[in-house]
Amino acid sequence: MVFSYPSKWLAGLGACLVAAAASGQPSWPNRPIQVVVPFAPGGSIDIGIRVIAPSLSTRLGQQIVVMNRPGGGATIGMNVVAKAAPDGYTLGAASFAFAANPFVLGDKMPYDSLKDLEPVTMVGRTPMIMLVNAQMPAKSVAEFISYVKARPGELNYGSVGIASSGHLITALFESMAGVRMTHVPFTTGPLGPLVANQIQLQFSPIPSALGFVKSGKLFVIGITSLTPDPAMPGVAPVSETVPGFEAYEWIGLVAPAGTPKDIVSRLQQEVAKTLEEPEVKNRLLGGGMQTVGGTPEEMGAFIRKEMSVWSKVAKQALATEAKER
Repeated sequence: MVFSYPSKWLAGLGACLVAAAASGQPSWPNRPIQVVVPFAPGGSIDIGIRVIAPSLSTRLGQQIVVMNRPGGGATIGMNVVAKAAPDGYTLGAASFAFAANPFVLGDKMPYDSLKDLEPVTMVGRTPMIMLVNAQMPAKSVAEFISYVKARPGELNYGSVGIASSGHLITALFESMAGVRMTHVPFTTGPLGPLVANQIQLQFSPIPSALGFVKSGKLFVIGITSLTPDPAMPGVAPVSETVPGFEAYEWIGLVAPAGTPKDIVSRLQQEVAKTLEEPEVKNRLLGGGMQTVGGTPEEMGAFIRKEMSVWSKVAKQALATEAKER
């Protein structure tokens, strides 16, 4: 038996076959996509990516595999992404460290953040809360500034390490508020020492500190967003006392430079849709994260703004550390 097909149908099929042969690649995605998180499991960046991964997997029709590659101040994992093939199958979870590291590490950076990686989308951002010991007499940012100025060199603040977000955000606060404290880095986290009054101040992500705040062991005197945050009702922005003060921990997705624009656009659109799903949005908001899902161009502008801020702060903070240690 002989079948005949309309000439228009055959012409269309031929065009599709020619296009497929010319591209040499099947449609994207046709295998699992890896997201490299340059931190250990359980942190705010890792949790945020794992919250969106199941729904994003469903939308893309392929599994999102989260791979933790901590170390090197987040550079080990991001170097894996920078050196990966630009085919849409390896992404990186960028954060505060992404913008600060070029100025912290200088020539030791194994890649160029702006040339070797390109923005895909901002997942979300989390304002930090300004915490003091419950016994601290200062119960507002203004009172705290006065308290520190009356005791020059006597107060300490903590962070999870030199050039961490907690260190640099507090250094920015010192500079803008005109105060001076001593930095004490901890490897296991500074909230316990803050409860014990070994340090007197800590800027912390909201989820990490909520237990201490609810138990009355720590007191929140400010938040680093420019406007009040629903996650911390009744807490005034630090900027009401220190005009212009603003800082966030954030999560964004980046891809190796040269990743096809249609893949980047598809990723951004599917992440944005994922972030609008009530369950995903509520889980992130419950952890204090404001969802974003903006365009690659918007994320690129945000990163450049972050870099302009932290380049100056990191230089000054590291010089102070070198002088004191």
